[in-house]
Amino acid sequence: MNPETKTCQNCKNPFTIEPEDFKFYEKADVLPPKLCPDCRLQLRMLFRNERIFYKRKCDLCGKNMISCYAPEYISPVFCQKCWWSDKWDPFQYGKDYALSRPFFEQYKEILYSVPVITLMNDDGIGSINCEYTYDWAFSKNCYLAVCGWFNENVAYGYNINHCKDTVDCWNVNHSELMYQSVNSERCYGCRYCQLCFDSRNCFLGIDLRNCSDCIMCVGLRNKQYCILNKQYSKEEFLRKKQEMRLEIREMIEKYLHDFQEFSLKFPRKFAYMLKSVNSTGNNLINCKNSKNSFFYPDLEDCRYMVVGDGAKDTYDCNNTGHPQLCYNCVTPDNSYGSVGSIFCWKCNKVEYSNNCHSSDNLLGCSGLKKSFYAILNKKYSKEDYIVMRERIVNQMKGAGDWGEFLPRSLSQFAYNESAAQEWFTLTNDGALAQGFRWREPDDRNYAVTVPPDRVPDEISKASDDILNEIIGCAHQGLCGEPCTTAFKVIPQELEFYRKMNIPLPILCPNCRHYARLKLRNSPKLRHRTCQCAGRKSEIRSTKSETPIYENTATHFHGENPCPNEFETSYAPERQEIVYCEACYNSEIV
Repeated sequence: MNPETKTCQNCKNPFTIEPEDFKFYEKADVLPPKLCPDCRLQLRMLFRNERIFYKRKCDLCGKNMISCYAPEYISPVFCQKCWWSDKWDPFQYGKDYALSRPFFEQYKEILYSVPVITLMNDDGIGSINCEYTYDWAFSKNCYLAVCGWFNENVAYGYNINHCKDTVDCWNVNHSELMYQSVNSERCYGCRYCQLCFDSRNCFLGIDLRNCSDCIMCVGLRNKQYCILNKQYSKEEFLRKKQEMRLEIREMIEKYLHDFQEFSLKFPRKFAYMLKSVNSTGNNLINCKNSKNSFFYPDLEDCRYMVVGDGAKDTYDCNNTGHPQLCYNCVTPDNSYGSVGSIFCWKCNKVEYSNNCHSSDNLLGCSGLKKSFYAILNKKYSKEDYIVMRERIVNQMKGAGDWGEFLPRSLSQFAYNESAAQEWFTLTNDGALAQGFRWREPDDRNYAVTVPPDRVPDEISKASDDILNEIIGCAHQGLCGEPCTTAFKVIPQELEFYRKMNIPLPILCPNCRHYARLKLRNSPKLRHRTCQCAGRKSEIRSTKSETPIYENTATHFHGENPCPNEFETSYAPERQEIVYCEACYNSEIV
């Protein structure tokens, strides 16, 4: 079978289906996709509201709660304890399937009638004190964190797994005492680090491996006591570190700016893949035969995976851990054979269903737990289920829908509420022109008690009284991001800052989150050529003969430009110098 080029039915751009893709679609018994990988991911992200929360009451017990569903959402919304309890029966919403009507039309009626959980987590079931988290499980004492499991004392993080005492991080795993770090693993006591592995007590680092006590360093291996990539004795290092005053906010902001300029003088590897074979994408660890995947460890025979913790023989899933033979799903954690499902954990053959758990053989269901053989929340015998499911699948295949994700009209969220806005940013007019909904943000009229310029510049100067204050965000809502304009510090957070000797933030959690997003490459590959021109990197401006980077070693191609080509998530317009693996490995110290 040969590759096949198709035109995306949404954006009209071409995309390619490879022979191994057809083999997967046959194995999963789904039709080949009609949308390109970007549009498929955008559509799935539309069904996640990770960060825009509202106050409302539980429609069962009346408790005040925080919810990802806006006040105007009229379907029942339950608090965690009520939703996970036996106080209600999701089968009471069951309907007979009508083969005379389209599947998605009937599924929408179920989706909007069955009660939904206020925030998707397992607080009170598998987690403790994690009420204000989203897509979170098996954790303890976590707050305003998204997409993670097996954590303790984590706040304001995204895709955090197997971590403890971690604040303001993005895609950090198996680590402890981490702050403002991105795409790092097995680290301890690090601040403002990116792409760092097996490292300790580092401040402002990029691509450090097995390093400790390094400050403002790039591309080091097995180093200790370095500043700006220069080696010092332990005594010299400690003296200079003390002189740098890393506990003062003003000094940290200066070093952040200086390090940005310093780091751009060094090449970056085209992709960061550790212990991975026959794989493409970025930020992959221990992966095998997996293509076009990003921010993942432990993938095998997968493709188009974005953000998670392990998967096998799975395509087009995001924000999930350990699915197998799943396709086009959102968060099918520990599930097998799911298609088109959303937040269905520990399931087998659960298709086009929402928020169903520990269940087998469901189609078009919502809110079921430990259930079997149901369609549109109606129970069937095994024999009747098999017959009816086959009829529905044939109906959907005839319409070209089987395997496609849910239509955008089924999403409970407006575009700018959803995670799609973080990965595929649109304006109001742009979203409406593409057929998405848009919700104008609610007015925020917080009574700020401490403006940002009055926040202590050292944590030693902050008393416990700060916990009672409303701090104004330094961006004042003018940054173009979903700034909350004000925020509070929670006790857990204050304790962390004191332990790490970190000054209090003066930006709200949302603004800090969006600053970290700018450090993340997009989950899209571009074909590029290595920028090593021989003894130096290629000249990036025709107006200047000054090279950006002078090589420190002789490369395999000698003084000629490197011929290597690759697929990389570094877009051509970005500032970084991008080297192939061979040239990059020749340069790292």
